[in-house]
Amino acid sequence: MPLLILIMFIAVQFGLVWFGNQAASAAAREAARQARVYGNEAAAQAAGREYAAQIGKGVLEDYQVHVEIVGDRVRVTVTGHAQEISPIGVPTVSQTVEGPLEPTTGAD
Repeated sequence: MPLLILIMFIAVQFGLVWFGNQAASAAAREAARQARVYGNEAAAQAAGREYAAQIGKGVLEDYQVHVEIVGDRVRVTVTGHAQEISPIGVPTVSQTVEGPLEPTTGAD
């Protein structure tokens, strides 16, 4: 019985880490979308933070959004902690999204 409980415990923690990874990925995609369209690092960072906050308490905690625009490309990395059942052995979740900046016509 203890082995079965341990396996269930590990499966639930794995699911929470997977869910946290998906939340980090969604926040990174939203920040990258903002950066690709508007080319503004600060606005993209704010959009990523806002999206991560809207996901819900406990899904992604202590998150950080890093936006970097280099030339005609943008890279967004979101790192944080998934919800923890156990304080030991839970990895930090991190997702990176990269893409080209949208070309502007100058007629905006």
